[in-house]
Amino acid sequence: MSFDLIKRQSKLNHKNSNKKEGLPQDFLFFNKSTSENILMSDNQEVHVFYSLKHSNSNHPTIIFIQGLGPEIYSWTELWDQLFVDHNLVVIDTREKPTIDLKKNKLCTVPRIALDIVEVLHYLKIESKETAFIASSFGVYFVAHCVAQKWIDPIACFFIGPSVQPIYPKIKTKLGLILSTFLLEKVVKKIVLIYVKGKFEEGYQRNLYTERISALDVKRWKYCSKMRFWSALEDYKKIDCLVVIFTAGIDKYHSNESAIKVKNLLKNGTIEPVPNYNYMRIKPGIIEFADRIKKIIKKQANIS
Repeated sequence: MSFDLIKRQSKLNHKNSNKKEGLPQDFLFFNKSTSENILMSDNQEVHVFYSLKHSNSNHPTIIFIQGLGPEIYSWTELWDQLFVDHNLVVIDTREKPTIDLKKNKLCTVPRIALDIVEVLHYLKIESKETAFIASSFGVYFVAHCVAQKWIDPIACFFIGPSVQPIYPKIKTKLGLILSTFLLEKVVKKIVLIYVKGKFEEGYQRNLYTERISALDVKRWKYCSKMRFWSALEDYKKIDCLVVIFTAGIDKYHSNESAIKVKNLLKNGTIEPVPNYNYMRIKPGIIEFADRIKKIIKKQANIS
């Protein structure tokens, strides 16, 4: 496993770190965790980072599923806060560059949801002793797992969820038709210009720019059918507590979308957060992690 992505993230965090209130992250979780490629039932390997150091703890294990795309591990500061008190497992989904996706292997929401279940079995983790955190598109994988009764966590935390992916559908379909060469040489540059004009200078814009620059166009096209998924029925079938964090960050992660999701849930609640940085970098990340830990503690009846 190459750590080029992690190195790029370190530079990104250093660029955006508030030196008065917190140093760039130390990658505590990465340094202490195990990195492993785990073989799934369809003979496809899936990359996982995990730390199970709290073997005798009564704190639930936290399973983290990131959003769709070429992640550069932008949640690392949150992981550093969480794994201090909890076992933590980060499962990379099949569209990510950490996974060598074999020819003809599925890259769909149901298949990736099954990957999550198989990773838990491999690590011998009981789902009833877990809490799930999922961001953006990652919510769909977790929601499908829970709706199918494949897992039974004490709680789920959904960051920026929606009923359906909020992508420009015509442009997405066009992207599937255009050649890989054209997308790589022309369209990526256009999207980068769009991001620069759409988002203010800062952590979020730099992060989105990094993601687009790192995009594997061929992999994107192969996995793009997922972008037409609907979690409408899945949300209705979830029984456990679901805490939704929303900051109304942009049109792809709006408060309106979060409310629609909440209204479909049997036991859902919305927890507003002030802004994007609050969930990603110091100093806000410390308070954000504490909020999550307190809810988990309450759900697990830990005194």
